[in-house]
Amino acid sequence: MTNSAEGIAVVVNLDYLTLPYDVCRMLWVVVERAMVEAGFVLDGRVFLAQNDTTAAERARAVMKSLEPTFESLGVSQFDAVREFYCYDLAARIDLNMIDTAEVVELIETLA
Repeated sequence: MTNSAEGIAVVVNLDYLTLPYDVCRMLWVVVERAMVEAGFVLDGRVFLAQNDTTAAERARAVMKSLEPTFESLGVSQFDAVREFYCYDLAARIDLNMIDTAEVVELIETLA
């Protein structure tokens, strides 16, 4: 099933494969708190911003403001953040729910 809400989801994945777990855990707590304080809603491990055209820029600003915190823990943000991207919520498909729908249909509309 697709999520029909307008907005974006922001994904921040830390490099748990390379960095010590304790460092990543501390960084995640800092990232989570900063993103929530910036107005994002945490949905699992994805930050949501509904009906906000500036959300991607705001997410970038939040992460940029956290660079000193990453450095204080002895890691560069470039090395610690494995993935940092956003996507349109309308394109999200919950694979836990896909079995309940017989067909997933994409309808293109011409603007």
